[in-house]
Amino acid sequence: MDGSKFRYSATGLLESIETSLANYNRWIVSRFIREFRRHRYQSVLDFGAGIGSLAVLFKAMTGVTPLTLEVDGEQRAMLSRRGFSPVASIDQLPGDIDMIYTSNVLEHIPDDIAALRELRDHLAPGGRIFIFVPAFPALWTTVDDKVGHVRRYTKAALRQSLDEAGLKLESIRYTDPVGFLLVILFKLVGSQSGVPSDRSYFIFDRLLFPVSRLLDWVTSPFFGRSVFAVASKGEP
Repeated sequence: MDGSKFRYSATGLLESIETSLANYNRWIVSRFIREFRRHRYQSVLDFGAGIGSLAVLFKAMTGVTPLTLEVDGEQRAMLSRRGFSPVASIDQLPGDIDMIYTSNVLEHIPDDIAALRELRDHLAPGGRIFIFVPAFPALWTTVDDKVGHVRRYTKAALRQSLDEAGLKLESIRYTDPVGFLLVILFKLVGSQSGVPSDRSYFIFDRLLFPVSRLLDWVTSPFFGRSVFAVASKGEP
């Protein structure tokens, strides 16, 4: 995964989302941290760290500075300014990693199975990978086009990719049912810019996402805006 020439098309959107979806991002990171503490991992990698939105939260909530991998040069510069030491390639990592987390990254990678294989090869024995990706091809909108997605996943599709990459699936679920319904609404109504407004993100984050978290207990086997999976290093 050589990203020396890669440029992400929506860095500005990441900056906006970091502020507008503060509670949502904190919730995602809290899922990772729960497992980090439970298994007493020593090394952590934020794969596709972007501008560092999740890495900053992880560091603040645990006192542990995660390793960061980001292929976009501009975003690596931002990570450096925020106190991280990002690398552009998985081959630049210092040895095997106990825990890898990645949020809204795999859907950008044309060969996601090859990427997952590389991550698997850099997992330490007993290590795990934690994955958030957008769900359901039927939810494809102009946002997916603008940010450079190449796919959205179902549970079955992500399970197959993990299996082909030699990773052992431990759990998988849909999450954020309210977000699912809002994406359908956005498909019907849209916006002039082709992306939701900062205000709509803010309203979702502060008012609707807490409701979505409660509904997750019922809807997670069936639907949601995202898929969340946990996988471990399988046998060679």
